[in-house]
Amino acid sequence: IYADIWEPFIEHLREETGKDVRFYAVQSNAAEIEAMRSGRIQVAGFSTGPTPFAVNLAGAVPFISESLPRMEVLGRVRSQAEIEAEIFEKLAVIPDIRAYKLNDRGERDLTYNVISNDDAAIDRAVAILEPKLKAENVLSSVSVSGSLPRPEVQIRPRTEEAARLGVTTAQIAETVRVATIGDVDAALAKISLDNRQIPIRVQLDPVYRADIDRIGNLRVATSKGVSVPLKTVADIIITQGPSTIKRFNRERQATIGASLPIGVALDTAKNRFNEIVASTELPAGVQVLEAGDAEVQAEMQESFLNAMLMGLMLVLTVLILLFKDVIQPFTILFSLPLAIGGVAAGLILTKNAMSMPVLIGILMLMGIVTKNAILLVDFAVELIRSGRERVGAMIEAGQKRARPIVMTSIAMSAGMLPSALGVGEGGSFRAPMAIAVIGGIIVSTVLSLVVVPSFFLIMDDLSRLLSRIFSRFVGPKEEEIEVLEPEAMTVAIGENSEEIAELRARLAQLEGQAGGSRPKLVVTHQAAE
Repeated sequence: IYADIWEPFIEHLREETGKDVRFYAVQSNAAEIEAMRSGRIQVAGFSTGPTPFAVNLAGAVPFISESLPRMEVLGRVRSQAEIEAEIFEKLAVIPDIRAYKLNDRGERDLTYNVISNDDAAIDRAVAILEPKLKAENVLSSVSVSGSLPRPEVQIRPRTEEAARLGVTTAQIAETVRVATIGDVDAALAKISLDNRQIPIRVQLDPVYRADIDRIGNLRVATSKGVSVPLKTVADIIITQGPSTIKRFNRERQATIGASLPIGVALDTAKNRFNEIVASTELPAGVQVLEAGDAEVQAEMQESFLNAMLMGLMLVLTVLILLFKDVIQPFTILFSLPLAIGGVAAGLILTKNAMSMPVLIGILMLMGIVTKNAILLVDFAVELIRSGRERVGAMIEAGQKRARPIVMTSIAMSAGMLPSALGVGEGGSFRAPMAIAVIGGIIVSTVLSLVVVPSFFLIMDDLSRLLSRIFSRFVGPKEEEIEVLEPEAMTVAIGENSEEIAELRARLAQLEGQAGGSRPKLVVTHQAAE
């Protein structure tokens, strides 16, 4: 950014405020910094909009972050997570309300399934895990849903008494169903109103449905055509049972969900959850499985690992074919870990967690980092094949390839800078990916100029050692016929012109001794057959 670009804007501020407004770059000298601290110079910052990367970067700059005043910001400055935390804090004081946040898929931030064939075992496991999870700081709003006991009225037929009176279980169920929720739609009477058939549903009054004694007095028809009270053929009790039944892999399921506090990553909460489950003795037959975002993250990491391995194998195959060597391509592959340190440093400085955009950025770094190593190794190999000593060839390769490596790295980092600053829609999603790429490019570029030459010499020594070991088992390599370029072929003919002229003279002498006639090849019809 140049001061002359901001000059019209600065001039406008001078006219509007009536003060001596000046433009200061980030690199200020000691006197200016002291003036900023003392208040003699007031500093104002300009931005197109605060982003996580820009805010963290500005706060990490020494001296400047302390000197910058807090400017009035028009609009919302609080994050969505802070607003959610305040809402849940206010709802927590209201009795009989359990509120928690769901993502765009209708799931909690962290979700686990507790499955078993025994409902009682699930209830005991959930009762053991829930207090321990609620005591953790990395989890908030821990709640359980699924196979939980709820109060209900159960009607259990007396099989012997019902058989003696000729009452079936279906008759008992139909009587209770018609009295409580009404008959099925197909059996309901209908009234014609404005050319429409409106069903008429008959139910017991809610006051009667809430009274167990009145439910027990419902009449049930017997096989003999008489009716008996329901309580004579069934036991009516108030007990507990599951309000809803959910199954996972044909087993009963209960779901434990939790929200993530501000600043806690999903991987951190998941690891702590797994530690608690591993240290807890659960009933026999109970399993705790990942679900929701935790399951998606595990699948994503597995897919990322497979994609990384397949990419490395493809890169290795192509390099072996290009270099016609099996050992030296590993020099290029060993440069890939150099970028991981830059990715980690970038995420730590900007306080970003490992996420899917970061993994995408690491995949992008595979091609960028290998490009730098290929430029060095390929140039050094060509120099060695032309007769140069390997150390001198590597030094010359570093000198001549350093400039294009640095230029391409700067261009790529500059191209990623708008995404790292979070400019535009979806900037918060792209920013971690760009930060990872920029950090990996910077660190890998600096280290590749030092580490790759060292790896190259080490792998060259290894190649020579292996050739000595296996040379006794493998025959010598056939020398390939060197194909000369037109210029080299002209030079070679000129150097051997005397020998060619002597051979032509001897050939003419032999032809003269043979009678001056050139030998002819005669092929008879029989010989041809």
